Amino acid sequence: MDPLSTLPQPGQVRAVPPVVAAGGRAASEPAPGSAPEPVAPPSARVGVEYSHRSDGLQQMTFIDMRTGVVISQTPPPQVLAVVDSIVAAIRQREA
Repeated sequence: MDPLSTLPQPGQVRAVPPVVAAGGRAASEPAPGSAPEPVAPPSARVGVEYSHRSDGLQQMTFIDMRTGVVISQTPPPQVLAVVDSIVAAIRQREA
């Protein structure tokens, strides 16, 4: 018996809408017999913003173009805050 046969087969992965992730109900299904809403290509749904901080660190931000919500940012803001505090402590010690 193949132990991997019980795992789901690879396929398309869809994100959970924020309303559903927060415990709400999904939008109602289209009426029977109506045409489904066309799906936009990924490039039209997600925008990528590149920026540089004053210290030269490059940041990449992924934005949902339909809502303007930031999906993710690399490096994450929490990591940047820790790095900034470490650099500030080092500068303070050297001064």
